[in-house]
Formats: sequence, C-alpha cells, structure tokens
Amino acid sequence: MEFLIHIFLFILSIGIGIVGVIGGFGGGVFLFPILILMEYPIETAAANSLMALFFPSILATFHNHRHNTINYRLGIGFEIPTAFGAVLGANLTLLLPPTLLYFIFGLIAFIMAYMMIKELNPQNSINEQNNPLFKRIMAFGPKLKYIGKGESSEIGILMLIISGITSGMLAGIFGIGAGWIKAPIMITGFGVPSNIASATATFMIVITSLVGGYTHFLHGSLDIIFIPLTLGLIIGAEVGCRIRDRIRSVFITKVIIISLLVIGVIMISRIFLTI
Repeated sequence: MEFLIHIFLFILSIGIGIVGVIGGFGGGVFLFPILILMEYPIETAAANSLMALFFPSILATFHNHRHNTINYRLGIGFEIPTAFGAVLGANLTLLLPPTLLYFIFGLIAFIMAYMMIKELNPQNSINEQNNPLFKRIMAFGPKLKYIGKGESSEIGILMLIISGITSGMLAGIFGIGAGWIKAPIMITGFGVPSNIASATATFMIVITSLVGGYTHFLHGSLDIIFIPLTLGLIIGAEVGCRIRDRIRSVFITKVIIISLLVIGVIMISRIFLTI
C-alpha cells in the first residue's frame, strides 16, 4: 500500500512541477495542502514539500539562466531576508496550532489572487501607477534599481525586506518555496514583467527550500516520501520550462491566479475538516 502511495505522489508531482514552474512558485504550494489532505502531520508535510523543491528549482534555474529571464540582483536582494524568515517559520511550525496555519495560508492565497486579478485589468494597473500613495509605499526608503529588458524602476529596499521576511516565514511554516507570494509581489508591487518575475521567483526557491528544508531536517521531520516527490517535480520542472518559453505572459498570470484560488479553497476547507 505504501508503494502505491509513493507511485501516486510521483505522478502527481509531475503535474504539480509543470504548473509550479510556469507560475514561478515551484509546486510546494500545492504539495503542502495535498499532503495535509492525505493525513500527514503538518510538520512532515512542510518539511518534505519544501525539501522536494530544491533539485527541481535548480534545474529550472539553469534553464531560465540560459534564456536570460532571471534578474539576479532583484532575486538576491529579495532572498536574503527571505532565508532569515524561512528559518524562523520552520521553527514556528512546531508552536502554532494547525487550524490557525490553515486559515493564514488560505487567506493569503485569496489576497494574492485578488491582487493578480486586479493586475489583469489594464485600467487598475494604470490607476496604481498613477497613485502617489501607492508609489511612495512601494518605494519608501533606500532604493534598489530594477533594470529589465528595455525598462527600469526603483524598488524600496525596506518593502523588499518586509516582503522577504514575511514570505520566508510562510515558506518555512508551510513547506513552500515562497514563489507563490513573491511572483505576485514582484508583478503587482514592483512592476516586474510576469515572465521575469516567474523565473526570478524560481531562482529564489533554490535558496529558500534549502535553508528552510535543512531547518526541518534538524527537527527530524523528513520522510521517505521526499524521494518520489523530488523525482516527480524534477520531471515536471523540465516539461514546465519548455512549455513556459512558448506561452504569453498573461497566460502565466492566469495560471498563478487559478492556482491561488484552488489552494485557498483547499486550505480553508481543511479547517472545517479538523474541527
């Protein structure tokens, strides 16, 4: 029976890897709720879904590097506070009640989906770009200059640090690569094109998954399911990279939105199943 479960997780991880790479969130954001639904303890689900992201994210990053779609300066600036948050979050997993974690996870998924839906409306994007308060908040304090293909903008380092620590904590708590939060933040908050945001988020998952996953490893939360999850995600990552190179940025945005809505429903529903 255990062998069949591993085969199921392997096949499932292939599909998750494809969608995860296209959206820039690695796939852990799907693995965690699925493992929870399969009655794995929350710390086991977090540890194995996070560590399973490491090798597939490396593969996807090599691919994205060849296609020059990663902004390393932005990625490293974002990842430093994220790594700190991932360690903190991994330790918080053992302290916070599961129902509270499910609620936080689902709520954030819905909020990020709402932000992305607004981004699809050109009028909303124009309003935000012309909103002085919005600009002041996102560019508050010292600046990090984002330079992309034919465009540039200034990103507030303070907002980058706050966003990084927050997303890192959530990554460590839930065993996710934080790309599901970072990609929408980069697109809606910092004005980064969705294909660049997706590739840069995947690059950051390499570091976040290693740091957070190692912290879970020290707590003894890793399980043998790490192996089929990793193998499936590796195959899915390779297929996902090839697909993403051929689709439009707006489609990537829609993939992220749908994924966030599905995740939100799953996690909020889980609260009622545990009561």
